[in-house]
Amino acid sequence: MLLVGILTGLASALFMSVSYVFSRAFIRKHKDPVRLSIFSQFVLIFGGLAALGISLFFVRIPFSSGRFWGFLLGEVVFFLIGQTSFFLLLKKVEATRASSLLGLKLIPLALIASLLGQNLSFPQWFAVVLCALAAAGMNLTGLSMGLSSLLWLILAVVFYALCDICLGELVTLMPAEHVFLRSLAAIGACFTAMGLAASAALWKFRPAKRELLDVIPYSFAYFSSILLLLVCFGLLGVVFGNILQSGRGILSVLLGMILLRLGWEKTEEDVSKKVWGKRLLMAFLMLCAMLLYTLASARR
Repeated sequence: MLLVGILTGLASALFMSVSYVFSRAFIRKHKDPVRLSIFSQFVLIFGGLAALGISLFFVRIPFSSGRFWGFLLGEVVFFLIGQTSFFLLLKKVEATRASSLLGLKLIPLALIASLLGQNLSFPQWFAVVLCALAAAGMNLTGLSMGLSSLLWLILAVVFYALCDICLGELVTLMPAEHVFLRSLAAIGACFTAMGLAASAALWKFRPAKRELLDVIPYSFAYFSSILLLLVCFGLLGVVFGNILQSGRGILSVLLGMILLRLGWEKTEEDVSKKVWGKRLLMAFLMLCAMLLYTLASARR
């Protein structure tokens, strides 16, 4: 199960890195991160309803549980704040760099998990800090960040961390033996609720056909990433899952190099080879942190 959890976590990281590129492209084209946040959730409601419908054949979702509704409400509110903050960050920071900076989410996530009773060993804490430092190091290898960008980053990592806690709890609440079915039920409930919440804003933000088409690639990549991440959470836990998903820092660096070679200058900033070398070094530190956490968890 450890190997399956690691593979799903890394696959989630890959889909998440791809989704950031698509979101950056949408913002560059349509100039409005708020519309991306609302329209993507409207599109994702169809994936949520499909997942919810399939899972209902196998899982008795605890609709009568107050904990279920509490975590679901928390997921919707925290996600919309975190996602909008991240999209506002993307207005000023290239996608591959911003995705690496989200590794800083590990610090508030580990602190919240500790407060909820998940005790980490010293090697695990060291891996968390090392991974977060590597993510912060990405900020030193490109264009400078302003105060507003830093604010949006802090809001994004804190509320994304709260989202992950709620997601992990929702997976554990689902009464099914197989982790994939529990994850499918959780993601179905979450995206259906978030899509309904976002749909309420469509009266003000009326989407054009082109906007809906442009948001589909991001929505598909994001949905795939979250489903895989929930499976990883169910197998390895929220903190370990995020350590693995921080592998998007490595994948984002490689993806950014490929995009620049393909001529996607409108999506990624063209930086020097020296900067790319520093980013690869930070990515290597992330890899070391992932390996350290894996070994520490295996020993426990």
